[in-house]
Amino acid sequence: MKKGETTLIPKFNDYKQRFEMESKTTIEPGLDAVTDALNKVGNPHLNLQFIHVAGTNGKGSTISMMNAMLQAHGVKTACFYSPCFMDVHDQIQLNGQYISSQQLGDLFIRAKEAGLSGLLTDFELLTVLAFMAFGQFQPQIVLLETGMGGRFDSTNVIQPLISVIPSIALEHEQFLGNSIEEVAFHKAGIIKKGIPVVIGPLVEEAEGVLVTEALKLKSPLLKVNQDFSLNKGTFESSVRPQIRDIVVPLPGSHQIDNAALAIRTVLYAMEKLKLTINEDLIRIGLSHTFIPGRFEKITDNLYFDGAHNPASARALVNTVKEIFPNTPVHFYVGMIKGKDAKRILRIFEEISSNFTFVDFEEVRSMPSSTLSKFSESALVKVTKEPLENIVKTISETHVTIVTGSLYLLSGLRLKALDMFNIDQR
Repeated sequence: MKKGETTLIPKFNDYKQRFEMESKTTIEPGLDAVTDALNKVGNPHLNLQFIHVAGTNGKGSTISMMNAMLQAHGVKTACFYSPCFMDVHDQIQLNGQYISSQQLGDLFIRAKEAGLSGLLTDFELLTVLAFMAFGQFQPQIVLLETGMGGRFDSTNVIQPLISVIPSIALEHEQFLGNSIEEVAFHKAGIIKKGIPVVIGPLVEEAEGVLVTEALKLKSPLLKVNQDFSLNKGTFESSVRPQIRDIVVPLPGSHQIDNAALAIRTVLYAMEKLKLTINEDLIRIGLSHTFIPGRFEKITDNLYFDGAHNPASARALVNTVKEIFPNTPVHFYVGMIKGKDAKRILRIFEEISSNFTFVDFEEVRSMPSSTLSKFSESALVKVTKEPLENIVKTISETHVTIVTGSLYLLSGLRLKALDMFNIDQR
């Protein structure tokens, strides 16, 4: 990527321009480029303990819940998220704190000095920078989220304590394939020989691929609602007594399964590292989990959610049905090009016929006038000023949801918090 071009990682290009770093624009399957780059910077990832998480949806939620529980125990953690919640700084977190501009700038200087300019894609470069940050920070556990797929994802150069796969659905078909089995093949790539893998509720085709891979690699496979479960606030598994009175703060029934995955994984990792487990701290940590842009309440009638594929759109609609069963919904929607806009909108249209389509600053954003043509709704508008429109149209008689792209939310969230006089969190 040349100077002046844009990137799908908000604010990442600012650093590339400042430090005169270039990156490749073509994605090539394989790990050779990342492996070579890590060699050039001293292989900072080799002596770290990882929990590796892949999947279509639920990765960020599961990592955030695990991180909250581990930090409640005083465990020194680091996290790598993909995509960002708001911008590149929140993708690399050290003990719950976003990486600072100074820290990230110093990493760019080291990467430039190591000769990495032009050798990696943006995401490969970000992955290497994250490993460099973690190598300096020396956490007890790194919670590592894949970017796309798993098998050939740039994060897949590590040997984890345990692997986690919350969900599998069709996504990134141009890279991962057009069938569930093909997508599952890529996700299964994070399963390592003899290392346990924890999985969420999967469709039969996806589960079959993971079971086959786990058997081939002699990796124990633990399945939610079979080997462990979270039901009515009680966590159960075959390896330890029940943990009762668990509260999951994230809205939506799908987060119950994600919480079960998070608890089971944390218990395994802490036992493996011989760390003392306190059930009260499991409860406290989990109850304090917060994720920006995941059905995030801005006001009583305004929510932001990063649903950007059919599976996450379905989860959003189910959550709205649970929390606002008889309330009219007004959707503000923006998407990037290449998303299955038609399928996503059909799902949203199950609960609403009132849509405003949004233009936003992103190189691959779909023009609102184009996106609106996919809609079959009765009330359709387009806008270049979504927050001004929201202020004018927000009402106690309906709920307003801003969704369709995490990149849309990254440009609006802080402005919305400021507009409604809400402390940044």
